[in-house]
Amino acid sequence: MKIIENRERSIQKKFRVNEKENERIKLMMRKTGIVNFSIFARRACCNKEIFSIDFSEYKNIISEIAATKSELKRIGNNINQIAKHLNENKNNQTKELMSDYQNQLENLEEKIQEVVHYISEG
Repeated sequence: MKIIENRERSIQKKFRVNEKENERIKLMMRKTGIVNFSIFARRACCNKEIFSIDFSEYKNIISEIAATKSELKRIGNNINQIAKHLNENKNNQTKELMSDYQNQLENLEEKIQEVVHYISEG
């Protein structure tokens, strides 16, 4: 084997693992997002931090935020409708729209509080 002298890392290390160990290494590499085994091994052996982030616990938060975003869009549409009706005329329909808007706003506030509570406990 030809060794390139100008390399920063000119020493090659080899070792053997069994099938179970190999699967564990592959799993750890997937979790950390490191695709190059040399980099992974150097970090593991030279005490550099290797960590993984489990985003599965945040899926609920993300879906709650997406639902809240949809509600915000609906509320925005309602505000535009209310503004249009207020500019056109003042009648009972406007009062109903304002009441509906107030209810949706209260529901949104409750959902936001639930998300904040979930995040602070998680």
